[in-house]
Amino acid sequence: MVKALIFDCFGVLYWDDLNRMYDLVGVNNTQSLNDLMHACDHGYITGRDFLEQVAALAGKTTEQVAVTMRDKQSPNEALMSRVKELKASYKIGLLSNMGYDTLDEVFSEKQRKDMFDDVLISSDVGLIKPSRDLYELALERLGVAADEVIFIDDRLPNVEGAEQLGMKTILFTTNKQFEQELARILEAERA
Repeated sequence: MVKALIFDCFGVLYWDDLNRMYDLVGVNNTQSLNDLMHACDHGYITGRDFLEQVAALAGKTTEQVAVTMRDKQSPNEALMSRVKELKASYKIGLLSNMGYDTLDEVFSEKQRKDMFDDVLISSDVGLIKPSRDLYELALERLGVAADEVIFIDDRLPNVEGAEQLGMKTILFTTNKQFEQELARILEAERA
């Protein structure tokens, strides 16, 4: 029986376009950008360090990089409203790979309280998806077993990691597709 849903942030609750960041640093610096994102997500470097190092890669100012980052993210308002509805029947978790201070940029304290029963950010614990330990921590904090959870993410490796633990999963592409997959999982459970 499904007792909880765990959502990713970027690419699900926030529309995300990493291609703009890749364009900013150029094709020769794609791996370096990936390395910086992983270091920030793990909490090895601060958000400020990330901005400064990306700016150096791109030959831009830190403010120009910050503007590009802000422009690439916009809230998926319809899904956020749906999450609030789902919270009436299920525990709701947020599990996201993100650096320090990013959470405050995307969700206010009130939004976090209204939407989530638990918020688990990679940089706070030094683990990133698809780490089994991170998924297990999310389950523990929500007080649920893996087979009682639907995990929603836009990245296949993250979905596959959750499936290996026994979670039901939705590889998110659109809000409509999410609703169809959610209905299918819940219907199969009732059968």
